[in-house]
Amino acid sequence: MKNIVLIALALISFTVKAQGLQTGDILLQPLYCRLCELIEAEEQSIYSHMGLVIQRETETYVIESFGSGVKIVTFAEFNKKTQRGQKLLHLRFKDPAMAKYISSTQTDLTLLLRFKSKYEGLKYDEKFLWNNIDENGKEKLYCSELVVKLLNEVMVWDYPIKRMHFSQYFEEWDRYFGGYTPVDEWGNSPGDFEKSSQFIHLGEI
Repeated sequence: MKNIVLIALALISFTVKAQGLQTGDILLQPLYCRLCELIEAEEQSIYSHMGLVIQRETETYVIESFGSGVKIVTFAEFNKKTQRGQKLLHLRFKDPAMAKYISSTQTDLTLLLRFKSKYEGLKYDEKFLWNNIDENGKEKLYCSELVVKLLNEVMVWDYPIKRMHFSQYFEEWDRYFGGYTPVDEWGNSPGDFEKSSQFIHLGEI
């Protein structure tokens, strides 16, 4: 049984490696839920979630902020949430120097250490506020906010950010936010990464 598990893990690792993922790549993910549909409608995108790739030897991991909080999961665990019939979109910095820098051994290690020391275990921000803290004074983060702030730990870049409007299905958004919809607050979304000229689309996974 142990040998079967080891073989299965090796096959997963080989598959991920064959797809050409590297540290600093971004995965945009379509999800299936009503809130996901609202996000996708608002952003005119099929993607409502995203994560940041960390490559460790033969295994690929994805850093994300999801319902249970900020964590690092295997590629297989991350991909398991993808909406049936849809695929992940693989993004990489268009500037070759930036892509090379973020994936270098030293930067890769620094990024992982910063994640472990500063971000891992923080709560998911269901209010989608750029600056939000929990009852203990610790930052809360949503998925695209986490990617920006974590990458900012190791590099300087013109990240996607804008004023949020929630104009599509506003009444439903307002019910979700309990009457305090953060209109005109700063923020971003997976759709902003999809549309950003800073990234190239390397295909679906």
